[in-house]
Amino acid sequence: MSLATTGGGGAGLGGAGAGGLSISAMAHGGPNAMATHQAHSQHAHSSIPSGTSGMAAPGTSYAALGADLLDKNQSFLNAKSVRAVRTLPIVAVDLYGDHIDVSYFPPNNEEKDENNGDNDDDEMAVMMKQMVKMKKGCLAKNVTQSSSEGNVILKRDDVSAYKAIKRYLNKGEGYDAVLTDAMVTSNDNGIVIPRPHLIMGTRRTSDFNPAAKSTYATYYSPSSNSTSPQLIAEEDGATNTKPLSLTTIAMDGNATPNNDDYDRVALSIKLSTKKKSMTMLPEEAVGLLIAQVKKDVRDVFVKDYPESEVATAGSGGSRGGDGGDEEEEENGYMDFPPAFAIPGWATLDPAIEALIDAAAAGGSSHCGPSLHQRSIAACVGALLPPKGGKQSDSKSTVAGGAPSGSKLQTLLSETMSSKDTAAAKEEARQAAMERREPIQPNPFVPLVLLAGVTKEGIELTAVQITKPQGPDQELHCPFGNINVISSVCYAYGGSDDDGAVSLLSKALDGLREQIGIAVPESEEPTAIVTYGSMDSQKKLAKSVKKVLTKYGEEGKNSDDWDGWDEDITILSTDTGCVSMGLAVLAASVHGRVKLVVSVKGTDDKLRPKAKLGVAVQDVATCAVAVSFNYFGGAESKWTEPKVIFDFDRRVPAGPYQIDFTAAECAAHLANGGKGIEDESVLIEKAKSLEGSRGIPDREAAALKCRFRIYQKTSRGDDSEWIRLGNDMKPLSMEHTQKDGGENGEDNMVAIESAVLELSLSNVGIVTTKLITNGETIVQATKSARNSKLLRWGTIIGSVLFIGGFLVKSFVEEKIFDRDTQRVLAYYKHAAPNSFHDGDERQARYLVWKYKGKKDALWRRLEAKYGVPVKHAWEWDDEEEGVTKDEDEAAEDLDGDEGADEMKGEEL
Repeated sequence: MSLATTGGGGAGLGGAGAGGLSISAMAHGGPNAMATHQAHSQHAHSSIPSGTSGMAAPGTSYAALGADLLDKNQSFLNAKSVRAVRTLPIVAVDLYGDHIDVSYFPPNNEEKDENNGDNDDDEMAVMMKQMVKMKKGCLAKNVTQSSSEGNVILKRDDVSAYKAIKRYLNKGEGYDAVLTDAMVTSNDNGIVIPRPHLIMGTRRTSDFNPAAKSTYATYYSPSSNSTSPQLIAEEDGATNTKPLSLTTIAMDGNATPNNDDYDRVALSIKLSTKKKSMTMLPEEAVGLLIAQVKKDVRDVFVKDYPESEVATAGSGGSRGGDGGDEEEEENGYMDFPPAFAIPGWATLDPAIEALIDAAAAGGSSHCGPSLHQRSIAACVGALLPPKGGKQSDSKSTVAGGAPSGSKLQTLLSETMSSKDTAAAKEEARQAAMERREPIQPNPFVPLVLLAGVTKEGIELTAVQITKPQGPDQELHCPFGNINVISSVCYAYGGSDDDGAVSLLSKALDGLREQIGIAVPESEEPTAIVTYGSMDSQKKLAKSVKKVLTKYGEEGKNSDDWDGWDEDITILSTDTGCVSMGLAVLAASVHGRVKLVVSVKGTDDKLRPKAKLGVAVQDVATCAVAVSFNYFGGAESKWTEPKVIFDFDRRVPAGPYQIDFTAAECAAHLANGGKGIEDESVLIEKAKSLEGSRGIPDREAAALKCRFRIYQKTSRGDDSEWIRLGNDMKPLSMEHTQKDGGENGEDNMVAIESAVLELSLSNVGIVTTKLITNGETIVQATKSARNSKLLRWGTIIGSVLFIGGFLVKSFVEEKIFDRDTQRVLAYYKHAAPNSFHDGDERQARYLVWKYKGKKDALWRRLEAKYGVPVKHAWEWDDEEEGVTKDEDEAAEDLDGDEGADEMKGEEL
């Protein structure tokens, strides 16, 4: 499992378990013995705008348009690595067929032709180039490998073979010597490693699928399990007398396996009775098969293209006769970019990563493999022109020199045309009856079933094929879009006479049900296409006919019948269909098969744009689930697996985020580890454990939190989940300054929160990424407390700051009004009946003008009018005093007389 960790401030993932330690050299103490398989970088590619069909604008290099054209499903390729192998053939290997079938796709010579002085400005030259391209037909070529059943056969008791194998295992080099001196095609007095790709990358024998269990039943004890491995690596090999047996080794350097992600099921090979046994990983055996097919492709390619760079480099480097020339020749064909077709029942993360390691070994180009689902490769191969597209009979070609199409292409084209014509006529009739303009009906989308069976399993896939493309656009891809609806696959390990065909009824019932759920409006399949060996196709077609007949009889009296019956067309394909289609798919990924269209830009000018020759929307052929443990990994406390990515999910999928918090883990732990399903209750209990008082509980729960990922490729509740990687500790982090102690966990510290992202590729690779800021629970609590204080301090400060301005504004306004009234009162008393008397506007202007200099204003007014400036209320008090004095004076004037009168009265 690919594992990438990200943390702030140097924080990382401690004890979470390395993802997939699958470098083959580690088993033999090579120079990269402690290297770990890191997550492959995801390359972002801008989408290619789709446009209408037509010739691209002249004067543009078509090869340059496809240089950076990559499929988003192929995360192991980048533009730089693709350009590095542009002069090498692509090797397409159908590794999981009954016999290894190989095809290749040659380099693209468009760039070379353009550099030779072809004038693209001449429209006639462009048309002639297109005609020549169509006349060449399909460039992919099948290399027959019918004699190889996928077994690796090594010479026994041969000194040269022993030395070659030993060098290969210890140094990871010397492929040519192994192929020449050690590998043979006959099993006479040889050690046969049966189909090693079935067990590559497996951590435990209990993880074997039914096909692997059946193939290797005699090489290991079925009683061995994941908790108590019985297959232990030998120290010297002296006690082993069997030519071939299975063993379990530890990739982390331990003497015995520890039942973790570092364990590998390996092959113990006794090449010499006088020597000790050798340990070989299954992916190393697969690497020999890949090297053999690459060498075979090199030999055929040199004959077909004697002027290619591969041929000239090989002829120059193979005649020297020394070891250096041999190594250069070996490196030449080992750099060929590979492509593999993966059946749905084999899309397990450990197996695919082991295949990637096997494909990358021995080469120097660093170009990863192109991985595709086997059924889709068969679909593309079934659409290719027959026999590579080169037709000698003039009757087999259509107008314009284009080769005739395949049986499937012809059937689809005719069905789509007839259905569209019938729909248009019906719409025209309906529009005439309703007296309206007819509406263009939706084009008919054919449904095609792909059925393939091998000795190890069966796979059924339903696809919708759309976007027809003429041979003048792209000969290799008659249709530009393949939309996968569902894929049902099962591995087989039984002993029935019919083999994996016995699973057809079960698989077809499941596929039919999924089609009814996903596309209920779809009609019955237009065709059922079989692929594989001719014998398996005959058995499969016969069984399919029986099942369809049963469907037809059951649907006669049913109103919900979907039309499935024996009248559905069944088409067979050539034995090289898968590898040929795989070569075209890989060429599309590498930009060698592309569609160039003219797209109008913002300036209304047509510019050429390249897009993939065929776009594939894959679905998941496996399911991914997760499980939690809040008791330090106790086996009885794991929760039931929760499905994250289910079957038939559109892939690539993700990233799916899972949030971990110490407070929630403490809440689950307090609940007995059963898990709290009610989210509101969980949030309430988690909040009660936050703060400084809950630090001990959160730390204990965080250190005990475990996380596990499962995967399976078979549907049904009875199918077994396979554990991926080690148990993760998302809320634990390794302290670099502490000792691990006896149990190795004394240096672990608890962190407050983390986010785990899960992603799934089109061939079952699970990628994980842990994101955390690296803060411990104490640090997080302090940070939360400081953040709270800072937040409230900011709020209070903001209120005081804004409130201060409000108070200041209010006070200033009051002072301004007071001074305005003071000026008005002054003019009323100092200059009554003047222009300034009662002029409030003038008074406000003077107050504003002398803002901050009021004393100067008062002095000037006093100097001008000779009257002191008083406040408004002081003038009022003075007036009241004057009035009072006048009243008193008036009373005094006649006060005596009144007094006399009163006195007189009193008297």
